[in-house]
Formats: sequence, structure tokens, C-alpha cells
Amino acid sequence: MSVTKYFAAMLATAALLPFGSLAVAAERWYDERQVARGAELFAQNCVSCHGAAGEGSPDWKTPDAKGVYPPPPVNGKGHAWHHDLALLRGTVKNGGKPVGGVMPAFGDKLTDDEVDAVIAYVQSLWPEDIYRKWAGRGEPQAVAPLQPQSLSDQLQPGNRRITRLLEQRLGQPVPPAVESPVKGIYQTRLGANIGYLTEDGRYIFMGQLIDLQTGANLTETAKRSAVRDILATVAMKDKVIYPASGDEKAVLTVFTDTTCPYCRKLHQEVPELNKAGISVHYLPFPRGGSAGPGYESLKQVWCARDRQQAMNIAKQLSEGELPSADCDEASMVDRGYDLGNRVGVTGTPALFKSDGRKIEGYVPYQRLIPMVLGKS
Repeated sequence: MSVTKYFAAMLATAALLPFGSLAVAAERWYDERQVARGAELFAQNCVSCHGAAGEGSPDWKTPDAKGVYPPPPVNGKGHAWHHDLALLRGTVKNGGKPVGGVMPAFGDKLTDDEVDAVIAYVQSLWPEDIYRKWAGRGEPQAVAPLQPQSLSDQLQPGNRRITRLLEQRLGQPVPPAVESPVKGIYQTRLGANIGYLTEDGRYIFMGQLIDLQTGANLTETAKRSAVRDILATVAMKDKVIYPASGDEKAVLTVFTDTTCPYCRKLHQEVPELNKAGISVHYLPFPRGGSAGPGYESLKQVWCARDRQQAMNIAKQLSEGELPSADCDEASMVDRGYDLGNRVGVTGTPALFKSDGRKIEGYVPYQRLIPMVLGKS
């Protein structure tokens, strides 16, 4: 994509919002026609496993003797909302067998439009708050007006004055705002996200800043720097590490969940990554937080003396018993969930290169190795 087209696309999605109204109501991507057609297709193909109302099996969080989980709910109470639209489409088309599941593939039975219709119907069952989480949006919030700043605050340099205004609005400390390359616009960090504040501190842009002369995406560069800073706060002792064989050429940080099929698929290929000189550093990210199906097993892994072996057991690559989840180290699971949210993790596995670049979802090791080593 050319720089001009890329910039135009960013303009189409960027927003200029009064400070304190950063969130907007989620609009559904589908229409009533798609939902109606999807309901018919769901009744024909999906009801026998997922239930007439998408409620799934009552014991969907408990695997059977072979370690296979029963059909989960798709009405918003399961984990489907953790997946983006591309992954939902892929799951319907390809089924669960490629990642160790039992869901049949429908790619040779349903057209692309019919797959979208099924997903539209499923998402029509989701409560509004679940759909907003999936869409990455929230409702507008009523906020109190900012208090006038003191004379000493007003006399502070621009970046300090704007930082104080931002802290007043958020009610918590934030990294100092810095001048951006655009005159009168300051750059600030909100977790791993980047915002651009007007000089008076009233408005904030949440979008991409592109240098048309060089073609550089300055926002993406700043976001990667923020991710590196956040991940650097994690000590080596708080990770589960599979070191590279021989000389280490790269480190891949992976937010993982023990119950995620794609996480298990990736875990099977960790030895191939290690042989290529890539160390894998695992951090816990229980989908759904403390209510997620993998929350307790992740705590058990972090409580184990041999975390590598415990991770292998939890991801069904080895047999054995996991230890109790009652230990001080188990608190890393909650911390990992918080860290993941701060760096923009929305599903697992979430992969980050050493430079802060995010690799979306599971990638087969044949393609992943050159991506991590910078050869593609």
C-alpha cells in the first residue's frame, strides 16, 4: 500500500474527540438479513453441538478422558468473543481439527457469505457489553469538567502542564507527555496506546501519525517502544522459558493460556523455534481473567518447581500431575493478565518480538522463524 493510500485509510478511522469522551458506542457490522439467514444455517449445522440458543454443553470447561473439551457456548458466555473476525471465519471454515479440536470444517459446505451469516447470528446473541469488548469499544461516559489549574501549573512548560491535565482527567500518574514532530501537538502514552494532545490539553487524537516525507509510521514506532518498556518490567524468574539451542539469535515473548487450542499448537512447535536459535519466554494470559477456564491451571504451572514440565503437562504434551495453585508465584497469573491488557493482547497466543512488534495469533513455525529472525 502506498504512503498516500495508507494515510487516507488512517484518516478514515482516526477520531478527534473531546477529552473524556474517548469511547464510542459499538455498531454491529452485520444487518438483519444476515442474522435471519444465519439463524437458519445455525439450526441446520450447529444446534446439535452448541444448543438451540448457543448455550453449549453445561460442562464445557471440563475436558473428557482424552483431554477434549465439550462444545462451548457461543452466546457470549464462552471465549468466542476473544477472537477477531478473521479467526472466527477461519474456525468455521477449517474446524477445530487443525489445532486438536473436534469441531468439523464447513469450508466446503458454506460459502463465504454464509459463514459471515452464521457469525452474524452468533454475535446477535451476545449482550451489548460482550460485543463492545469484542469490538474494542465502550460507551460514552459522562465526566466532570477539568478543574482550573493553579498559576504554578499554568507556568510549567507545555509538556508538564499537559501531563498534569491528563493525570487530572485519568486520576492516576501517566508518563510525561513529549513534543511530537507536529507543532503544537504532544504525544502521550496510555498503556501501549499512543495519543496526541492539543497544546491546550483539551483534545486528544487516537490514531496514526504518518511522516509523508519518509513514509514512517511514527505511532507504530512509539507503540513498539512502549511495549518494550512494559515487557522489560518482568523479571526472568517470573517467566516460563524455553531457551534457544546453542547461540541465542532472538527472543519471542508469548502470552499464553493452557486451554487455548492455538496455544497448544504453537507449544508443540517450540522445539523447532529453539533449534532455530529462538528463546521462547512465556507469560500467562488467562482468557476471561480469573473466570477463564485456564486461570487455575496457569497458576499451577507457575507454582511448579519445573515450570517447563508443568507447561508441557498443562498443554497435554506430557503426562503427570500439576501441583497446587496455592503459592506466592501464582500471583504472576493476575499480573500477566494485566500486562497483556496493557500491551494490547486481545486473544492467545499473542506473540511479541524483541523490538516490541506484535505478531498476530498462531503462525506455523516454518513462517514464524523467518518473521522472528527478521528474514521476512
